Amino acid sequence: MNEVARKIQALIVAGVGLFLIFINPGLVTANTNMFLKGMTEGATTPMNPVVSLRSTVSFGWLGATVFAGVILLVAVVYGFLKNKTWAFPTALVSLAILPIGSFYVSSFAGYMVRKKVFAPSFYAFVIGLVAFWAIILLEKKGKEMWALFAPLTFLGMVGVQAFAFSEHGLRGYYQGGKTEAILDPSIGILRLSQPIMVMVLISVFISIYYVAKNSEKGWWTSLVAGTAMAVAAYSVHFARPKASFSLEGADAFAPGAAVVGAGTPSIFTSVYFLGGTLGVLLVIILLIPFFKNQFLSEE
Repeated sequence: MNEVARKIQALIVAGVGLFLIFINPGLVTANTNMFLKGMTEGATTPMNPVVSLRSTVSFGWLGATVFAGVILLVAVVYGFLKNKTWAFPTALVSLAILPIGSFYVSSFAGYMVRKKVFAPSFYAFVIGLVAFWAIILLEKKGKEMWALFAPLTFLGMVGVQAFAFSEHGLRGYYQGGKTEAILDPSIGILRLSQPIMVMVLISVFISIYYVAKNSEKGWWTSLVAGTAMAVAAYSVHFARPKASFSLEGADAFAPGAAVVGAGTPSIFTSVYFLGGTLGVLLVIILLIPFFKNQFLSEE
């Protein structure tokens, strides 16, 4: 790597690190406050378990982004300036935290869509994604760049879905309540898929690190992540068809009210079917010889 490219990479991660530490906390707090006030009648009534869960996940993600910002500022900037081999994969893992979590935190599983209100924390999604791509484009050229760009991008897309589904699956536990709800297969499928989604999410971050290193481990862990996503997401799509899982968005809801008349989402509008399909597409990309040969030896 030439010195100029390394300095540009260092500048990018330094800027993102400062954003994560000093700006993003205010955006996420404003975003979450909007959600809490809207879901608790002006913040005058106690939160129900699901609302509390979403708030906990949002601020947990916020803490992770601040920690990522510290990593970028303290370690990765130094690593790029000193041309350390670990700087590139560490930067990508840290940057991936932004879009993977922000997409869900910004939407709150459709709340912002129904209210038609812009979510301030969505800025983190855009900044993180652009920085993620920029670091890759500066690191590699030609075939090597594309061999990393496509798998890493699809890993991030699978991670976005896994993060959202990990939180959503917890409803299978929180909505237990009465025995009839516990025995309901459409709720039980969430209890099945939720731990799988958590493991997919962990696998995505591991995969990003090793794919960035052109390691065979990254190819295998990516293959596992994509396959597991397909298994878990398709299972929920067919066992729990709900209008609120539809990409139709605002058309599926009355303004600020419960789901109305959206019917069962098709394979073209179901977010869970979309998640499963992203997992399949990741597997297909990994099996294409052009990509596969970048990570696996002929032996």
